[in-house]
Amino acid sequence: MNKRPVFDFIGLYRAILADCAAYFPHDQIEWSRDEVSLSALFQSRGVGVATIDLPRLDKALLSAFESGRLVTVGLALCRAKSKYDLRPRLFWGLWSRIFDRTGCLKVDIDPDSIRLLRTLLCVCKKMELDCAPRYLYQATKEFFDVEARLPVSSEIWDGVDDSFSDWHNYVKPLSVTDVTDVGMYAFEHSTLVGVLSSVQQVADRTATWLGSYDPNKHAFRHGPGAVSDLKSGEYKYNFRNWGQRLEQLFPFDQWGTTSLGLMDRLQSSGIEVAQSEPASRLVAVPKTRTAPRLIAVEPSANQWCQQSVRSFLYSRIAALRYGIGTSVSFTDQPGSGALALNSSKSGSHATIDLSSASDRVSTWLVERMFRRNPELLWYMSSCRTRYITNAIDDASPSLHKLRKFSTMGNALTFPVQSIIFYNICIGVGSYLTHSRHIESLSRQVRVYGDDLIVPVAWEPLIVQVLTALFLRVNESKTFVKGNFRESCGTDAFRGDDVTPIRVNTTDEESDPKRLPSLVASSNNFHLGGFWRTAAWLMSTVPWKQLVPKVQRDARAFGFTTFSGGVAPSTRKRRWNHDLHRWETLVIQPFAKLRVVKQHAASSLLQYFTEEPSPYINYESGVAVAGVPILRRTWVAEGDLLK
Repeated sequence: MNKRPVFDFIGLYRAILADCAAYFPHDQIEWSRDEVSLSALFQSRGVGVATIDLPRLDKALLSAFESGRLVTVGLALCRAKSKYDLRPRLFWGLWSRIFDRTGCLKVDIDPDSIRLLRTLLCVCKKMELDCAPRYLYQATKEFFDVEARLPVSSEIWDGVDDSFSDWHNYVKPLSVTDVTDVGMYAFEHSTLVGVLSSVQQVADRTATWLGSYDPNKHAFRHGPGAVSDLKSGEYKYNFRNWGQRLEQLFPFDQWGTTSLGLMDRLQSSGIEVAQSEPASRLVAVPKTRTAPRLIAVEPSANQWCQQSVRSFLYSRIAALRYGIGTSVSFTDQPGSGALALNSSKSGSHATIDLSSASDRVSTWLVERMFRRNPELLWYMSSCRTRYITNAIDDASPSLHKLRKFSTMGNALTFPVQSIIFYNICIGVGSYLTHSRHIESLSRQVRVYGDDLIVPVAWEPLIVQVLTALFLRVNESKTFVKGNFRESCGTDAFRGDDVTPIRVNTTDEESDPKRLPSLVASSNNFHLGGFWRTAAWLMSTVPWKQLVPKVQRDARAFGFTTFSGGVAPSTRKRRWNHDLHRWETLVIQPFAKLRVVKQHAASSLLQYFTEEPSPYINYESGVAVAGVPILRRTWVAEGDLLK
């Protein structure tokens, strides 16, 4: 039996409809009808109306922007207004401003109509609600189905005692044109062989530009997440396993401990270095209610070394002022968003999104893309995790040897796939334009992970090449023909930002993250002009009278305002004689870290890794995040204003 939701979905939609009524006051009857219809739908269909049905309708809207015509066949909540008016009855006041009676896209469209409609359709799409088991099992099955369709890894990925000379001799003759021999994708046109040859040439040049990786120059460190071979709260610097492949290029006595701690570690814990190969662990994290995100929790030793190679790739590409350094930036999402905005107006560029990109980048593809830098490829293979365990679905393998290069959770996944997709885009562009001037071609492309922005003329051939190399384009999120573009969280229509505003909160009333997420959602609606929705969300916040109003860039937690911050006369205030400042009593969330001390030689490794300031009272150990709590505290009034 499903528990009754705590969150007031009807109240949320009533508030958004009030904002719609304020923007289009002549359609009061339509907004009242929508409110009545939504109330009836929630009573009969439950929260799936907001989390499943309406988001699916948003996909139909985006497809209409691409094709120019609205098609809602087979979708729920799409009953037509009448036999003469094909636009959906629900939210008709907004549909009618975007489409004509026949469902064709209008010429003159107010972008706010699109933003209001998309907010109604997507506001609850990513709420933190439990995913039905069938969707979880379906995602797990798809994960292993994708694996089965990838080419089998070659011996250099599966061997143990490989030498660098073996790698160099093996990868030298490889090419992405070899895909014609795999048999999984048959080429019907000789053009693909030529364009794949162009892609290989660009890949060779990029691999050469990257240069040599020196582990002495790039820091090893741990990431913030969990690891597969240690329990929560266990000390990450006490490596339980150091696989034999890892030992080849990252010797434990050099990179896994301090010289002082090596013998102590071996004698006290009984570890036999380089005798075992740990596996990653498949886990599910929330994404949407119908599509959980599967990631892999990496072993601590592999993740430790991956971070060093990742640091090299990030710093090297950031330092390049030509080629890939022009197209790829691992820290500049707004740059891709800005190009998407411009392209939605000019139509010059297409935005391409890939489906499960990290799960489809095979070892077969990686070894060919990096063949001109076999030493870097050797290091990447050494720290790669080859096995994954699965405890999500008994119908899928419990232990599996991966054909993909890496999963989400591996520190190298994002930079490696960005490099590969850049090579493909520039290779296609070079083939089509008959140009070898990589610098000029690179200025026409933006790559951020699996978000690609390319000239419209290149898109058909890029899709063919991606498909031939065992990747799959997400057609529902790829935009070429119309005036809609989407990249890196920016949704654009004819030069205007039409990104919907969402509520990211949990339905658990006792969840300590509930208050901060409600405040953040209220602020997002306030900054987006949905002032009635922001006020309604504000009214649902516990202890709202103690949550201060702050300016947009204030350091303190609170409700965003444009009127200069909290008025001192409305709250308790005091003069702090020690700090010589006025302070106000407000409520603030706290999650104090607790450090569990470790009395081991590996604590020295942590010290040299973190390099703390000599002016702080530093303690090595396991940082355990405390449970977030809400506490009344005195805050400097200046922190509320800036």
